[in-house]
Amino acid sequence: MSTHSKNNRHITLLASLGSIIEYYDFVVYGMMASYLSAVFFPPQNPATAVLQTFLIFAVGYFARPVGGTVIGVIGDRFGRRPAFLLSTTLMALSTLMIALLPSYDTLGIYTVLLLVFFRILQGLSFGGELPGAMTIVAEFSPDHRQGRKTSLVLASTSLGALLASGVLYLISANLNQTEILSWGWRLPFLGGGVLGLLLLVARHTIQETPVFLKNKTEIRKPLFSLLTNHKNSLLKGAGLTTFLAALIITNLYFPYFIPKYFSYAISEVYKGTTLSLIFVIFVLPLTGIFTDYFSKKIKILRWICGSYIVFSIPIFSLLLTSNKMALIAFLMIQQFYIALFSASFFPTLIRIFSSQVRYTSIALCYNFSWASLATLPMVYTALLDFFESPWVVPIILSGLAGVSLLATSNIDQNEQINDTPIQEIDSIKYDLVG
Repeated sequence: MSTHSKNNRHITLLASLGSIIEYYDFVVYGMMASYLSAVFFPPQNPATAVLQTFLIFAVGYFARPVGGTVIGVIGDRFGRRPAFLLSTTLMALSTLMIALLPSYDTLGIYTVLLLVFFRILQGLSFGGELPGAMTIVAEFSPDHRQGRKTSLVLASTSLGALLASGVLYLISANLNQTEILSWGWRLPFLGGGVLGLLLLVARHTIQETPVFLKNKTEIRKPLFSLLTNHKNSLLKGAGLTTFLAALIITNLYFPYFIPKYFSYAISEVYKGTTLSLIFVIFVLPLTGIFTDYFSKKIKILRWICGSYIVFSIPIFSLLLTSNKMALIAFLMIQQFYIALFSASFFPTLIRIFSSQVRYTSIALCYNFSWASLATLPMVYTALLDFFESPWVVPIILSGLAGVSLLATSNIDQNEQINDTPIQEIDSIKYDLVG
C-alpha cells in the first residue's frame, strides 16, 4: 500500500470521527431539552423554559454561517490544517464547558448567558467542521475516489446521531429523574467534550493538503475575492445545497407531520427513523462507490432532482396504506435520495471552486442554505393549516428539487476545476506537521 493511500485513509478516518462527535453533540442537546430547561431556567413556567432552551439551540444553529465563513477564510488564507484544528478545538471546549456549567439555582441569569455563549461557540465550530472535513478529504483523494471518501464522512453523521440516542437511552434506563437533573445530564456532554479533546490530539498528525500547498497564492482577502470574482459559482453552489438541506430538514419534521396526517403513532415514526438511519449508514458508502464510476457527477444530480419531481407524490402515497412496512420503506427511500444526492453533491461542489477560495465557498454555500431553510418546518406548518392537505409537503420538496435542478443546468462541466491532477498527487512532497 502506498504512503499516499495510507495517509488518505488516515485523513478520512479523522474527518469521519469529527463528524460523529459533531452530530453527537448536536443531537444530545436537542434530545435533552426537557432536562436542560429544568437545570438552566427558573421552574415557575416549565413550558416557557423548554421554549427558551430551544431558542438557545437555534442561536447556536444560526451561528453556523458565521463560523463557517470565518473558519473558511482561515482555511483558504493560512491552510486547511489550522482551520480544521480550530473548529475541533472550539467543538471540544464548548461541549466540555457546557458539561461543567453550574445550574440556574447557583448563578441565576449568568448561567443562562454562559450557556448561550458556549452554544454560540458550538455553532461556530459546527459551521466549519463538515465543510472542512469535505475539503480536506476531497483534496487528499484522486477524482475517481472522491465520492466514496466524502460519503464515508457523511455516513458518520448518522452514526453520531445513533450514538447520542444510545447514550441517552442508557442514562434514562439507569438513572431516575432526580439523579439526571442533579448530575446525570452532564455525562453526555462530558463524553462529547473528552472525545473532542482526544480527537484534537489525533488531528495534530494531519498534514496540509497537497492541493493547498501546490496552489496557494498571496490572496489576503479570500472572502472579498469570492464575493467579487465567484458570485455566480456561489449562487450555483447554494442552489445545489437547497434540495439536500430541504430533504434532511423535512426528515426531522416527519415525527410531527406523519402522525398528524396519516395513521401512524409517533413511536412507529421514531422506530422507522432509527431503522432508516441504520440503513443509510450502509448505503452511503455504496452510493459513493457508485457515483465514482461517473466522471461527470453533475448528470447524477440532474437525474436525482428530476426523478424526485416526478415521483414525490407516489413516494408519499406509500403513507396512505397505514402499513408499518410501507412507513419504513418511505423513510428509507427518503434516506436513499439523501445518500445518492450527497455522494455526488460534495465532489461537484469541490470542483466548482478553485482551491484559493474553496474552504470559504463550501462553508458559505452549505451553512447559509441551511440557515435559510431552517424555517422550513414553520412554513410547512402554516401551509398545512391553511390548505389542510398533506400533499403540501411533497409539492414544496419538488419545488426545492427544481431549484437545485435549475442550478445544475447552469453548471458547465468544462468550467469545473481540476487543480489536483491524479498523477501529481504522489509527487508532491510535504512534511508531517505536529
